[in-house]
Amino acid sequence: MNPTQKSNKTRSLFSFCAFHFLDDGFTDSIYLLLPLIAAELSLSFSQVGLLKGIFSGSTGLFQFPLSLLGEKIGELLVILLGTFGLAGGFLLLSRSHTFLTILFSLIFAKVTGAGQHGLSSSILSRVFEVSGRRAAMGTYNFSGDLGKVCIPFSLALMINLWSWRQAILMLSLVGMAVGVVLYLLVSKQKEHSSMSQAIKKSSHSEKGWGIKNRKKFSSLLTIGIIDISARTALLTFLPFLLLQKGIPMTQVGFALTLLFAGGAIGKFTCGVLAEWFGIIPMVVGTEVLTIVGILSLTMLPLSAIWIVLPLVGIVLNGTSSVLYATVAEMISPASRSRGYGLYYAITLGSGALSPLIFGLLTDSMGLSFTIVMTALMVVFTIPLSRHLSL
Repeated sequence: MNPTQKSNKTRSLFSFCAFHFLDDGFTDSIYLLLPLIAAELSLSFSQVGLLKGIFSGSTGLFQFPLSLLGEKIGELLVILLGTFGLAGGFLLLSRSHTFLTILFSLIFAKVTGAGQHGLSSSILSRVFEVSGRRAAMGTYNFSGDLGKVCIPFSLALMINLWSWRQAILMLSLVGMAVGVVLYLLVSKQKEHSSMSQAIKKSSHSEKGWGIKNRKKFSSLLTIGIIDISARTALLTFLPFLLLQKGIPMTQVGFALTLLFAGGAIGKFTCGVLAEWFGIIPMVVGTEVLTIVGILSLTMLPLSAIWIVLPLVGIVLNGTSSVLYATVAEMISPASRSRGYGLYYAITLGSGALSPLIFGLLTDSMGLSFTIVMTALMVVFTIPLSRHLSL
C-alpha cells in the first residue's frame, strides 16, 4: 500500500467515525432528555415509550430507502444531509413546547438521519476490503459509543448551566458546523465515486441481496433484533429506575455517561476479542453477562449501582460490535449498502417497538418488573448463537 492510499484510508476512517460520533451522540442524548420532557409535560411511561419508539422507528423505517437513495445520488451526500437533518431536528426540539411538536421534531431528526449507519458501514467495508476490515469496523463502532459518552455528558453539563432547550440548541448548531467540515474533508477523495461506479456495474451482474447463507444471516438478524430490543427498553426506562432508587435528576446524566463509557469500551474490546475467541463464544459470553448485569440493577443498593453501571455498559453494547462486523462477512461486497440497510432497518425497527411495548408493561406491572423482563428476553439469543459459525 502506497502512502497516498494509506492516507486516504485513514482520512475515510476518521471522517466516517466522526459522522458516527455525531449520530450516536445526538441519538442517545434522548435518554437524558426523556425524563425532563416527561416531567415538563406530565407524561406517562407509555407516552415516554411512544416518543422513544417513534424516534427509533423513524430510523428503522427509512434505513433501507435511504440506502437505496445512496446508491442513486451518492452515499456521502445522503450521510451529509442526514447529519444536517439530525441536528436540525434537535434545533426544532429546542423550540417545541407540546407533545405533538416534540414528536414531530424527533421524527424529522431520525427520518433524515436514518441512513448514516448502513451507508457509512458499506463505504468503510469496501475501503478496507483487502485487509483491516474488522479492525476498521470495530473502530467505527467504538466511535459511535464514544459519541454516546461525550455528547450526552456535554449536554448534561450544559443543562446544569442553562435550560435543556438552550443546551440542545447549542448542540445542534455545533453539529451542523462539524458536519460541513467532515464532508469537505472526505469529499476530496476520488475513491468513493469510483467505488460507487464499480458497485453499479457489479450490481447488474449480481442478483438478489448478496446473502451468502440465509440460515446464518437469519440467526444473526434474530439475535440482533433481541439484543437491540432489550438494550433500547433498558436505556429508555433506566433513568426512571435510577430516579426511583434516589439518584437526583442532576446526576442521572452522569450515571448514563458511566453506562455509555462502559459501552464504548465494550464495543471496542469485544470486537477485538471476537478475533481471538470466535464469534459464538463472544456472543454467548456477553449476552449471559448482560442478563446478570440487568438483573443486578434492580436488586443492588444505590451505592453499588455506580460501580455496576460501566460494567453493564460493556456487555450491553459488546454484542452489537461482534454482530455488525459479521454482517459484512455474510454479504457480498456489491450488495453491502442494501445488505447493511436491510439489517439496520429490521433491527432498529424492532428496537423502536420495544419501548412502546415495555412502556405499556411498565404502566400496568411496574418499573422493576419491566427491567427484569428485558433481561429474560436476552436468554433467547444463546441457543441462536450456535448458527453463527462462518
